[in-house]
Amino acid sequence: MKIHGACVLLIVFVLAILGCEGPEGPRGPAGTANVIYSDWYSPETWTLATVFGVHERSYTMTTASLTQDIIDNGVVMVYMRFVGLNPEISQLPVTLADVNYSFLFRAQAGSIKVVYWIIASPTIDPVVIPPQNLVRYVLIPGGVIDEAAVGSGITGAQLIRSLESMPYREVCELLDIPE
Repeated sequence: MKIHGACVLLIVFVLAILGCEGPEGPRGPAGTANVIYSDWYSPETWTLATVFGVHERSYTMTTASLTQDIIDNGVVMVYMRFVGLNPEISQLPVTLADVNYSFLFRAQAGSIKVVYWIIASPTIDPVVIPPQNLVRYVLIPGGVIDEAAVGSGITGAQLIRSLESMPYREVCELLDIPE
């Protein structure tokens, strides 16, 4: 737990330094170094399909912001805000033991598909979950990861693992993502 806290402090420190203003330098290459995030989506329609014998439901979010470069060199994180007995916000992939469902996402340039199925009975159609269960994505371009990692003396992979293991609220605070 001490290592996790130290990583969080290190990331906050690096991002704070990267956010400081100084004299304006020469213009760099075109592109953005900002974190991209969506509003919360309320999936009204879940599409039923069978993939390799598994009956799954999916919901697709389209976004021109998700490029192949972000997929290859950055980070794509997807969160679900679950309602019910234990309301929580979880990063995908996640398994909900109380309903025996597994959730994950599949990203490709221009879209993110959220998918779920019944773990114990993958050949049975899963019930459509209520639209009160919300979903959103966070996209971090590779340049942001690289700058923060180099500035903190860790590898990009170490930084990504740290982000992927953080609770949702910590990620929002760290990346200045409004709720």
